[in-house]
Amino acid sequence: MRKYLCPLLALLTLAGAGCGESAPSKKEYMADLDAVCKKSKEKIQRLDPPQSLEQIPKFVRESRVVVEDSIEEAEKLDLPKEDRKGFENYISESKKSLSALDELEKAAEENDRSEVRRVFQETTAENQKRDAQAERLGLKECGSG
Repeated sequence: MRKYLCPLLALLTLAGAGCGESAPSKKEYMADLDAVCKKSKEKIQRLDPPQSLEQIPKFVRESRVVVEDSIEEAEKLDLPKEDRKGFENYISESKKSLSALDELEKAAEENDRSEVRRVFQETTAENQKRDAQAERLGLKECGSG
């Protein structure tokens, strides 16, 4: 289970960026966003991974706190001018993936193994797209790698 959950949750931590009066350089922004992602990954990795379907809801609830904190922290970051649209799109897509946590928790609570598998398969494909986008943008810590 952990091999599926960690990439999903790591990618969910990417969301957010604020707006300020002076934009940081792309390099500064990437360093700040990567720091948020790294801290979030480390917190999630310290959680006890689920060993069964019954343990998934607890793991998701604990992870959600980390994800929400990361989003809040990332939303305080000012976007750079360079590649702004790319980062905005990346952030937007990352935020959309939060609904996967809700779907996963619900499916596990209902003991619906086929739905849990479906959510994993769907999010794996989306994660691969965001990983490629993160790589194109130059991000090192944001993604499932």
